[in-house]
Amino acid sequence: MPHDPHYDSARHKAWREKVLRKSGYLCEECKRYGRMVSASHAHHIKPRSTYPELAFDVGNGMALCTRCHNKIEPRYGTPPPLGRRF
Repeated sequence: MPHDPHYDSARHKAWREKVLRKSGYLCEECKRYGRMVSASHAHHIKPRSTYPELAFDVGNGMALCTRCHNKIEPRYGTPPPLGRRF
């Protein structure tokens, strides 16, 4: 997958920090199941490609650990087995 320069911008880095801080630097998906796992990714809930106006809206971001991010965004990791939903 080609590198997207958007992720290198100061504006994106500030947005990412705000999203992670909002969640207390914990994965929001893991928290739903009572697990306290450090978050390392700020994920756009509504994709930037479809909703560019929400690219820097903190409300459109959720903090995720690498494992959960790869489940939501299979292009970044191994897709979940068939029949398993996130």
